[in-house]
Amino acid sequence: MHRLTPVVQHYAWGSYDGLARVSGRPHPTAEPEAELWMGAHEGAPAGLTVDGASTTLDQVIAADPVGWLGASVAARFGARLPFLLKVLAPAKALSIQAHPDADEATSAPEGTYVDGWPKPESWLAIEPTEAFIGARPFGEFRSLAIDLGVERLVDLVESAAVAESPSHELLRLLLSANDARALVDEVLTACADRADDPTVEAVLRVARDFPGDIGLVVLLTMRRLALQPGDYVFLAAGVMHSLVSGLLVEVLANSDNVVRAGLTPKKIDVPELLRIVDVERAMVPEPGDDVDGWTTYDAETPYFRLRTRVLDDGAVAVPATDQPRILLCLNGSADVDGLALTSGESCFLAPGDEATITGDGTLYLASPGLP
Repeated sequence: MHRLTPVVQHYAWGSYDGLARVSGRPHPTAEPEAELWMGAHEGAPAGLTVDGASTTLDQVIAADPVGWLGASVAARFGARLPFLLKVLAPAKALSIQAHPDADEATSAPEGTYVDGWPKPESWLAIEPTEAFIGARPFGEFRSLAIDLGVERLVDLVESAAVAESPSHELLRLLLSANDARALVDEVLTACADRADDPTVEAVLRVARDFPGDIGLVVLLTMRRLALQPGDYVFLAAGVMHSLVSGLLVEVLANSDNVVRAGLTPKKIDVPELLRIVDVERAMVPEPGDDVDGWTTYDAETPYFRLRTRVLDDGAVAVPATDQPRILLCLNGSADVDGLALTSGESCFLAPGDEATITGDGTLYLASPGLP
C-alpha cells in the first residue's frame, strides 16, 4: 500500500475553491483548479514513494506490470492501469464532447486520437452538479424550436425531421450552419423570454462565457440533468456531455481520447463527431447496489468499477484481491492500517494488499471492472 500524490489540473473552467475546500486547503486559490488526478496516465501520473525513492505510478507499473497490476489485469490491458480516478470541480461549462469506443479509436485516421483506447466515463456527484448528457427526444426539441419562433432554427429542425435519424441530422446541420453566430444570437434572444425553463436558463448562463458559440444551440438539443449528492451516471462511448457546475468524483478508462462539439476554442472535428456520436442512448442517474456494506456502481465496462462507503464507528476490512485499486477519502479522515488519509488524500492498493480502515470519512474505491 502506497500513499499517492495526486496532480491538480489548472484548466480555465475550474473552480477557485471546490478542490481546495474538499482537500482542506486555503481558498480561494490563485489559479483555477479543475481536476484532481489519481492514476497512472502518462500526462499526469500520481507520485508515490517506493523503497525510499520518489517515482510515479506509471513508471513502477511499466517496470513490473504483473506485480503492480496483477496477472489478469496485465494480460488484458498490458502495462497500463486501465482506470483513472478524478475529482472534478467545474465552475464554467466544459466543452461539449464525446468519446470513441475501442473500434472507433483504432479505425480513425492517424492523428485523430492520442491512443487506441475507448474512454467510457462515470460521474458520482459529491455536491449538486449540473450537466447536459445525451440528446433529448427530437420531438421535444422540435416543440421548443417552434415555441422560440426562430425561423431559421425551425427550418433546420424540419429539414432534419425527414432524416432516418432526425437528432443526428439536426446535429450535422447545426455544426455546419452558415453564419452560425447570427443563428446563435437569434436563438438566445428568443430564449430570454423563456428563462423559466431550466434548460433554457442554464444555456443563457453558459452563454456569458461562450458568446456566439454554436454549442449553445447544441446544448438546447441535449438533456439537462440536475444531479444531487450520491447520484451516479455512466457515460457510454459516443454520448455527448458537458458539465456546467458542481463537484463530483469521476472514474474513467485511462485515456485522453476526445472529440468536441462546441463551447471550446479547440478544434471541432465535425466528421469524426458525427461518426462516433450516439444520439439515441439516454443516460440517467442509476442507483448503486449494496454489496458487503459498500455501494457498488455498475459501469458496463471492464475498464473500471467504483464503490463507496461512509465510515462509522466500526472498522472496515478491505480484503486482498488479485487486482489494483485506488482508495480516495473525502469529507473526513481515514486510517488505513496506520496510513492516515485526510479529505482529498488517496492511496494505491496493489494486488495482494489488504487493509483495515477506521475513521469518519467517505471512501471511494476504484478498481478494474473485471470479475
